[in-house]
Amino acid sequence: MTPVTPILTSMPSVDESEGVQSPFEHIRTIRRKFGIDSGLDTNSQKIVNHYEGMLQRSLKELSTDLYSNQIHFVLELIQNADDNQYKTSRLPTLRFILSPERILVCNNEKGFQPENIDAICDVGNSTKGKHKQGYAGHKGIGFKSVFMVSDRPEVHSRNYHIQFDVSDKENRIGYIRPNWIDKCEEDLPNVDQWTTSIRLPLKKDIKNDKLKQNFEAIQARLLLFLNRLRQIEVIDDQTRVFTRIDHAGGQIIQLQEKIGNQPVIDNFWLVVTKVVEVPEKIKVTFAMSFLFCVSFQSIRCFRKNCMMSKAN
Repeated sequence: MTPVTPILTSMPSVDESEGVQSPFEHIRTIRRKFGIDSGLDTNSQKIVNHYEGMLQRSLKELSTDLYSNQIHFVLELIQNADDNQYKTSRLPTLRFILSPERILVCNNEKGFQPENIDAICDVGNSTKGKHKQGYAGHKGIGFKSVFMVSDRPEVHSRNYHIQFDVSDKENRIGYIRPNWIDKCEEDLPNVDQWTTSIRLPLKKDIKNDKLKQNFEAIQARLLLFLNRLRQIEVIDDQTRVFTRIDHAGGQIIQLQEKIGNQPVIDNFWLVVTKVVEVPEKIKVTFAMSFLFCVSFQSIRCFRKNCMMSKAN
């Protein structure tokens, strides 16, 4: 992977017109809820510390889930991007820029709103419901899957510039307590094109070869299972671009794959969706939603969603 030289650059000025609170003041308010610069008296601070201890124990379970279930964090980031909102004038695109020191995730979505910031500074408080017809990532993990590869992930979106820090393994509150960033270690992409950038400085024990395999596993047909995202780019030693173009109201999908300077590879898929329900007399029933994707070159079938429910 091509190395990137860190460059100190100042953050854009805070825009007071974004809402009742500026992004900076919003983050200060969140930090006060954790007892930081809150001006509490001794007794009140003890109460805050008590509840923080309870929260620490809850976050320990999250930490265990992150590292024991081998969550594919790349798919989580793709799912999150698919859940985002996009302007109709833009092709919904997610870009991964890889280097030995960090991963930069760029998305041309509308950008983080205050409620989105509140959600990632909390546990189990997602504002981004999963689409019924889309690929489902590991339930309940979402954004926090980035902690698999980074102890200090950063979020730069609109005028929000924050970092979470779990480098102290005993202080798990860093999973949800944001720190404001005044300067970034490198130039970020043009905010007019990439509204949101998530910067992931890699842990020292991360093996680049294994990490690279996660991104090499991304294939164009993953776009068949997404609802909003239409392009995924992976920039490493070479650039890989996967694009989805819908025809006939989404019944025919054209997938394009472009690797480096090689010619574009096109594949066309016929999409048929069918819902199948098992009779209720079975105690445990499976309601399965199938997405049949028939390639014009060959015939393939993918099971898209499977929900299990108990019969009454």
